[in-house]
Amino acid sequence: MLNTLRIQNMALIPAVEINFGANFNVLTGETGAGKSIIIGSLNFIFGDKLSVNAIRHGADFARVTAVFDDTIIVRTLHANGKSEIRVNDEPMTIKGLREVAGNLIDIHGQHDTEKLLDAKNHLSILDAFAKTDLTAYQNAYNALQNLKNELSTYGDNPEERARLLDLYRYQINEIERAHLSTDEEETLEQRALVLRNTEKLAEGLQAVVDNLNEADGALGGAEKRLLGVQQYDTKLQVWAERLSAANGEVTDILLDLRDYLDSTDFSADALESVYDRLDEIKNLKRKYGATVADVLAFCEKTKAEQERLLSAGDTIQKLQTQITAQTAVVTELAAGLTKQRQAAATQLAEQLINQLKDLGMEQTRFEVQFTPATLKNNGADSVGFLFSANPGEPVRPLAQIISGGEMSRLMLALKTVANPEPDKTLVFDEIDTGISGKMGVALAAKLAALSRKSQIIVVTHLASVAAAGDTHFLIQKNVSDNQTVTNVYPLDAASREQEIARIIGGGDTALAHARALLSK
Repeated sequence: MLNTLRIQNMALIPAVEINFGANFNVLTGETGAGKSIIIGSLNFIFGDKLSVNAIRHGADFARVTAVFDDTIIVRTLHANGKSEIRVNDEPMTIKGLREVAGNLIDIHGQHDTEKLLDAKNHLSILDAFAKTDLTAYQNAYNALQNLKNELSTYGDNPEERARLLDLYRYQINEIERAHLSTDEEETLEQRALVLRNTEKLAEGLQAVVDNLNEADGALGGAEKRLLGVQQYDTKLQVWAERLSAANGEVTDILLDLRDYLDSTDFSADALESVYDRLDEIKNLKRKYGATVADVLAFCEKTKAEQERLLSAGDTIQKLQTQITAQTAVVTELAAGLTKQRQAAATQLAEQLINQLKDLGMEQTRFEVQFTPATLKNNGADSVGFLFSANPGEPVRPLAQIISGGEMSRLMLALKTVANPEPDKTLVFDEIDTGISGKMGVALAAKLAALSRKSQIIVVTHLASVAAAGDTHFLIQKNVSDNQTVTNVYPLDAASREQEIARIIGGGDTALAHARALLSK
């Protein structure tokens, strides 16, 4: 049960706290007073998105708190668009919030009307009424799909397998012909760099050789002089040896550089050959992997897949046999679901017709039409609700024939026959659309009966519905200090009379009528 709803900084509401009763709660107010803000706040706290434009002007955040018997949900939207969710003071995701909220409350409004009008939702509505257990069927169906998926990896037919083998052969041959190595690309890049800069290399290295020639001569002369005087001091021998080693190292470098210079010869053909090889490697990477190692790994994987297909005959035959057997199992389970649904459809139609008679629709006909369908994850049925409210008129799909008032009554009838969980709160947003007069009285009686099973919260424009409530709240918009503010007030007996009289039209006659409604 929803005990308390607190709203902060939501549109025209700076701060409101609503303490709901256990049974039939009614919210009324002038058009534009802010009833939609209350419903929007409930939708927000139970998982709907909310625009930052809904935050009250000048505020940094909007917050809604819902207090249930054992659960407290708090959701906050900040002006920067960030949303925070806490359930019993623990952080929660949107998905988790919707799961929690789905066990606590159902909000029925325009969205549910659209859902009911769309035939693709009718099967799930029927299953909810029938409490259809899809577990065994879906386990069998998923096993069938897994077998089909495994078979598809071998190609859907012999022609497809042959096509895959041709593709694998081409890919393997293309990669193997290239004779790739993992370090070749880096070597080729370096070779291209050298070939592109041959002239600069030759010019720079020649200057180095010239400098080393001079250094070689200077070092040689210094070595001879040091050897000539080392006899006078033994300490000089170590330096002479070091100088001799340096002179030898310079000589070796000089010889190597001369050899390098002699071999340095720019070749346009050589550079083009390097570029061609790099392009070949790049093309293979584009097709088979980000790196050469990836391309080689792809080749090995493709070889394994090729071998798998080449030896797949027995496996394919086994899978086909399993698929045939599993299809029979799934088909039998689907037939069982169809039989169960058809029995439930008869009960649903009977109960809905009885409920609609109580709501003044004595001539209503309601049927559930079954159309065979291919096997899918919820069976082999396509279901559509057919409806007629007038004698002599054939039943037709809801979207083609039902009026707004008829839809409101059908929605309530559905909720009544669905046997709602007693701990679940039901919220009806203007379920009295298109209804007036004695139909409103009948609607009020149905809502009152439903409220004895579950807590209900109803936003209404009908005096008869408002008068049937156990707890009544007035939603009112006021202007103070050039600011518009929406408040929610619990009504006592006297103020209820005044509010219901306002709904009727005002005046002494309306007040007397209001008192009469409240006395029933």
